[in-house]
Amino acid sequence: MLGCLAVLLFLVLVGEFLVLPVWMHDLLAAQTPPQELGVGESALLALISLLTATVVVWSAGRRRAGQGWATVGRGALLVVLCVAEALWLRQKTGTDNWSLLASAESLTAGGTALVFRRLLRRWERGRPLPGEVWLAMVPFRERDEEDRHYCVVVGRGPGHARVLQITSQNKDGRSGFVRIPNGRWDVRSGKDHWMELGPVPREVPYGKFLKNVPQGPCPRSTWRQIRAGYPERDVRHLVLTGVRRVRDRIARLRAERSSA
Repeated sequence: MLGCLAVLLFLVLVGEFLVLPVWMHDLLAAQTPPQELGVGESALLALISLLTATVVVWSAGRRRAGQGWATVGRGALLVVLCVAEALWLRQKTGTDNWSLLASAESLTAGGTALVFRRLLRRWERGRPLPGEVWLAMVPFRERDEEDRHYCVVVGRGPGHARVLQITSQNKDGRSGFVRIPNGRWDVRSGKDHWMELGPVPREVPYGKFLKNVPQGPCPRSTWRQIRAGYPERDVRHLVLTGVRRVRDRIARLRAERSSA
């Protein structure tokens, strides 16, 4: 019973804020004499609706760095859907009772928000997303093998995610590595961690991620370093190091074939 009341309360309250400009317009139009919203008032009501939708989206998705604008964009999409449904409902009902129409619009918008939130949660379930730390079988750069490592997801592709590997081995003073705070992704081990800043992220197939949920969000300070790009000196150094490693690998293979 309480659960049903909570859902109904969510539908009504959230729906009212999502279509606030629509039913407020109907309320003022029903006055004697009819009144209209000013430009500033309309903008304020639209902002309230957008903030409400953004909170709904934020509560559904996983918290991770660098997703502020994506959350706002999804919130704007939710507002557009709710307003479009409210206008369609107004056209179909054709009633002059603004109170009844506002209730119907609010309930419809609340139902849309509830469905939108559930679909968003389902869409993100088990999907490695940029800005998150995951546990996966990460491939080595030097040989055709892989090992269990934490990693930061920096991009997605068809069938794989692009990641930067995290290690607990001390990399202080090593070019191409930065310290990564434990933050919310590692609250138990107490170990220090370093993250690579390789010239090319490693590619991990989605089937190689070992859990259905991330360890947690990448710390914001580290994510800012990733988004800002890598220092030119480090990139040049790492590219040359990678070329030397490939050349040494080819030389070892040739030596093994000649000895066989």
